[in-house]
Amino acid sequence: MLSQLPGRTLTAICQRAKGMGIRKSAAHRAESSRKAFFDAWGKRGKPPGQAPRPIGATHRKGRYILVKVAQPDVWKPLHTHAWEQANGPVPEGMIVAAKDGNVQNIELDNLCLRTLSENQVRRHAKHKDLPEELIDILHLQNEIKKEIKRRAS
Repeated sequence: MLSQLPGRTLTAICQRAKGMGIRKSAAHRAESSRKAFFDAWGKRGKPPGQAPRPIGATHRKGRYILVKVAQPDVWKPLHTHAWEQANGPVPEGMIVAAKDGNVQNIELDNLCLRTLSENQVRRHAKHKDLPEELIDILHLQNEIKKEIKRRAS
């Protein structure tokens, strides 16, 4: 383009185009950005991003600690991994939950298996301070209600 407009600098051409409302398309900008990225990558001689983390590495995500269990990127919550190491795989429809609500406390006597519905009942704000026996009764009550609905429909 510069050869077609002798005596003009690149800055002058870009400013004139901007004033006229001429812009590069989003696809063109993305492609040129991608090309620049891979050119810089080629000059450095190493792939972009962090080096892959080894199996057993941990990092935090929200309130959970995740542990890398396989390559390339298979991460699992640490409390679930600890349960599986001691007791085998988690059955279908169950989750590993912390009895005290702190999933970072991974002592085996603090971890238990629960269904999703049981976990919701136990974690509900109304029921947090209730004794375990009463929460068990509430859970059974919910299960009875669900069974009645199933049979009614």
